[in-house]
Amino acid sequence: MLNVGVIGLGVGERHANVYKNDVRCRLKGIHDFNHKKCENLKSKFPRVKIYRSDNEIINDENIDLISIASYDNYHFKQVINSLKKNKHVIVEKPICLNKEELDQIIEIKEKKKNIQLSSNLVLRANPKMVDVKKDIMLSSFGSIYYIEADYFWGRTSKLSGWRSKMDYYSIILGAAIHMIDLVIWMLGVKPISVYAIGNRIGSNTTDLKFNSFAVMLLKFSNGLIAKITGNGPCVHPHFHGIKVFGSKKTLIHNFHESFYFNKTKNKTNKVTLKKRKFKSDNKDKIITNFIDSILNPKINPIVTEQDIYNAMSVCLAAEESMNANRIVKIKY
Repeated sequence: MLNVGVIGLGVGERHANVYKNDVRCRLKGIHDFNHKKCENLKSKFPRVKIYRSDNEIINDENIDLISIASYDNYHFKQVINSLKKNKHVIVEKPICLNKEELDQIIEIKEKKKNIQLSSNLVLRANPKMVDVKKDIMLSSFGSIYYIEADYFWGRTSKLSGWRSKMDYYSIILGAAIHMIDLVIWMLGVKPISVYAIGNRIGSNTTDLKFNSFAVMLLKFSNGLIAKITGNGPCVHPHFHGIKVFGSKKTLIHNFHESFYFNKTKNKTNKVTLKKRKFKSDNKDKIITNFIDSILNPKINPIVTEQDIYNAMSVCLAAEESMNANRIVKIKY
C-alpha cells in the first residue's frame, strides 16, 4: 500500500482520482496554493488531509509518493525536496526550467537508487502512437528520412494566466517537449543537433511576453530530420499531429483523419486508419504504470528518468539555439 500526496489541483485532480481508485494506493493528502480548491474538493475526497503548504506534504514521513502538478516554476523545488525526503516522484512536464536545475536533479537522484522518478509524458500511452512506433520498429516505413510532429495547443486564454507571471515561460518546455519525447521514443534514437526559432505574433494581445510559437529542426546521426512545433496561440482544437515519411510508406495523422500511403509498383495506395481518439484514461496509464514500477522493481516505468533527461536535453539545446540563432549540438 502506497501513501500518496498530490500537489496542485488543476490537472492534479486527475492524478488524485487515479490514486483514489487504485486499491494499491491510499490518497493521504492534497495541497494547492489556492486553498479554496482544496476546500471545494473535500466532498470528493472526504478522508483526505488538506496540507497547508507543499513543504508540509513533502515532509510527512507517512507519504511514500508525491504527484506534482503545480505551476512549471515550482516543479524543480518540489522535485528536489521530495527526493531528499526519499519520496517517489511523478511530475507533470517540464521537470524543471534550466540546465542548472536539471543537473541538480540528476545529482541527487544518483544518490537515491531505490527511489523512482517519472513524468507524465502522456503521448507514449496513446494507442495510435503505440501503433506507429510498432510500425517503425518493424521497418514498415523502409528508410525514414523526415518526420513532422506538431503540438497544437489552441488555448490562447491560458497565456494570460500564471504563465505570463513567470520570470520566463518556454513554449518548448511547456508544450513541444511532448512531441520531442514522442519522436525520440518512436525512433529509439536521439537527435544530435537542433536549430530553433520562434515568435509571439499570435499572442501579442495576451499578457505573455515570451514566444508562444516555436519550430525546431532536429538532425539525427543518420541524416534523418524531424520538424517539431509548439503552437500555443493556434486557432485549432487541442491536438497532436504526426507525419512520418519513409522510402516505403508515409503516415499522415491529422485532426480529420489518419492514413497511410503505401507504394506499389505502379501506384500509391491510401489506407485510412480506424479512428482512435486520445482519451483521458490514456493519461492515467502513465501513473498506473508508475505505481507498478514502484511495487515491482522488475517493471520499468513507461517514462524512465533517462527518458526525462533526454527530452530535457533537447529542449534546453533548442532554447539555446533560439536565443543564439544558430545550430546547437545537443549535450545529453
